[in-house]
Amino acid sequence: MKFKLLYILLFVFGTCLGQKTELDLKNYFSKTEIKDLNLITDFFQEQICGTKDRGKFVECITKSLPELVDLENNYVRQKINYRNQKKLYSKISDSTFNKIWAICKTWREVDPKYEYQSICFSQNKLFIDFAKELGKSNKYLEYYAEKLQNIGAFDDGIFLASNIQKAPSNWNLENRNIQIMIAIHYLTQNDMLKRDRKAARLEKKDLRKLNRKK
Repeated sequence: MKFKLLYILLFVFGTCLGQKTELDLKNYFSKTEIKDLNLITDFFQEQICGTKDRGKFVECITKSLPELVDLENNYVRQKINYRNQKKLYSKISDSTFNKIWAICKTWREVDPKYEYQSICFSQNKLFIDFAKELGKSNKYLEYYAEKLQNIGAFDDGIFLASNIQKAPSNWNLENRNIQIMIAIHYLTQNDMLKRDRKAARLEKKDLRKLNRKK
């Protein structure tokens, strides 16, 4: 009986070990890409939280939610240094960048009209599959994966943080895969805000006009 119980415990423990993040990620990313994804996530955490200590990720993000859902506060714009973000891009492989992102032509639909380059989703099928897998245990990420597949775009601004705030029990923020997705989401938002300086100035001008009308 003791041996049977020991076998069960070893089986359960071994199964848990087999569910490490890297083992899951290997279905969608190479070893180099997995290393880069962790580098991306550590960078995001350091910018937002001031530390790379992964044990503090959940506490930091939870405390940051009120600022992240406040669109007018421009929290991401203020916290994430774009010059450092560009240095991050130079540290990761082209394969990693291209699996997540591409550079696309973008147009302002309002006056003054302006065409510029902006970061966008790469349309990579494996990344979509990765998001779908996360979506199996999280309704918001299921929707996010559908948007990546059907519209070909990352979700907008504050909605991710807003969902975490409204339904915290649906989010396992200790899961490294989810941390990676959160990091990619907000670094994408920061790049969209800052890649083209003229577009950024015009957007700020639009926001000021909108706020004056309130």
